Amino acid sequence: MRTRLAGFDGKLDGLRKKIVATTEGGAITGEERLREHTDQLYGAIISWDGPPSSYQLENTAGLRNQLNELTAEFARVTDAELPAINKALQSKGGHALAVPPPTAFDDDDERGAGGVSAGGRLDPDARLGIELPRNLRLWN
Repeated sequence: MRTRLAGFDGKLDGLRKKIVATTEGGAITGEERLREHTDQLYGAIISWDGPPSSYQLENTAGLRNQLNELTAEFARVTDAELPAINKALQSKGGHALAVPPPTAFDDDDERGAGGVSAGGRLDPDARLGIELPRNLRLWN
């Protein structure tokens, strides 16, 4: 059982390393993954008053493709291995492991989520009388 869990953990950790820089030392190492590339793109887009350039739009599409591939790989790994792991855990009196639904991470509208809630007192659009849909997303 331990070997199976260790292998599963290793595969999930490998996926995490494709998403975020994991080398000790943070920004000093120069390691860049999907998160860091997304951060750079976001910074470039918000620091420019004009519309996103074609390069930025293409970069956005490329990053979205990478994220979709990683999401699909995560689904493949969990779909293939988690049922057997859960069966083994439950046979030994343990609790089954579950993957949270994707909506569990869509907490933009929750209090304290780190952003300005749409229509809230700090929302600059609301002060101008502009009301945007709560589920508005900038990416396709």
